[in-house]
Amino acid sequence: MDKVKVALLWDESFLWGLMALNSFMSLGVSTEVVLASEVKDGALDGCDVLFVPGGWASDKTRRLGPDGAEAVREFVKSGGSYMGFCGGAGLALDVEGGLALTHVSRVPTAHRVPSFSGGMDLKPSDRSHPLWKGIRQPYMFHAWWPGQFHLGDGEGIDVVATYAGPGKDFCLADLPASDVASYDDGWGRWEEAYGINLDPVRLAGEPAIIETKYGAGRVFLSYLHLETPGDRKGNRALVNAVEYLRPSGRKAKACARAAGRMYAVSDDAVMASAELFAAARDFIRFGERNFLWYWRNGWVLQWRRGVRGVEYAMLYTMIKELAGNLKARRDYPDPELSARVVELRDRAVPFFEGAKSLLLKERFALMNSSNGRMSSILSSDPEVERLRLRLFSKSKRFGGEFKEILDLLDAAVVGKLR
Repeated sequence: MDKVKVALLWDESFLWGLMALNSFMSLGVSTEVVLASEVKDGALDGCDVLFVPGGWASDKTRRLGPDGAEAVREFVKSGGSYMGFCGGAGLALDVEGGLALTHVSRVPTAHRVPSFSGGMDLKPSDRSHPLWKGIRQPYMFHAWWPGQFHLGDGEGIDVVATYAGPGKDFCLADLPASDVASYDDGWGRWEEAYGINLDPVRLAGEPAIIETKYGAGRVFLSYLHLETPGDRKGNRALVNAVEYLRPSGRKAKACARAAGRMYAVSDDAVMASAELFAAARDFIRFGERNFLWYWRNGWVLQWRRGVRGVEYAMLYTMIKELAGNLKARRDYPDPELSARVVELRDRAVPFFEGAKSLLLKERFALMNSSNGRMSSILSSDPEVERLRLRLFSKSKRFGGEFKEILDLLDAAVVGKLR
């Protein structure tokens, strides 16, 4: 039997796209990286399943544009399958900026648990579902700061699994759930101090993985990251899901991209990438020795509430990917790669220096805060506000110098991936 052909929509995925591609490749899943700009021109014709990784859903919609969004809907309507995780699940919802592949929406932030991560035990609605093939209890998979599904009347929606309970490494914001449960008096005072819902009991019975139909196709949405590298149960479920979503009776065209000219990487670019990675590594160590974060696994940081963390993990991981590949001296189809890498070094190294200053100011502000509600976007310290505005903008979404550097880095990385 031919392999299922998966198209991975790359745009605005960054760390989550790298995680997914790494797992798909290690699991032997036939995967083609496609760009949003190509979707409207038929890039999905050669694929069986469209996989959309995490990231800001509204940014993915913006990159797709009206024509790309309609092309995705037509792909599914005509029999293709859509699989979205976390932000990729959010893209499919019936919300502003969503594709409306389902009538499901999001639980508003005020009514959900907005900041949880780590292993979560699931309760299958039907253990005979192909997703659970070869997987034994507990059905423990990883979540990384997801949203929550609001099913409405639930018409036409099949709940594949609900949340059952937290695992040992489960965190609410920066609080290990097992520690609070074992050694404190409950979540009430923490919720009051943090100003958000934290108690994991609020998640019990809530939908974690759902599926529905759209036209002749299927839509499979998960707020769990089954593609987390090294998660054996999650990765087995990922492969099961891909096989399950193989369209029946749909013949995909050959997935082919014409080979173009390849370009050598300059010595200056190789040196710049090494300097860039050294600066990124030093920055991560700076945060570690200032007790602001630690690694949850090889991909994801756990950071102290009041500072940013996932943004820095994105930069580090993507820079590491880029530097490792340039060191191998392969040729690339991007004639501007060498110049782009040098520009990256020249912009990112000063960014890291500015971010170090910001982190120390944030640490001091946290130590002297009269309450626990300083967040990564709210602070009464004018110096913190000034640096945050320059480096990240005032938005919780990616902005400022960070987003400019991230986009430049993304353009350099995607050339290698394709």
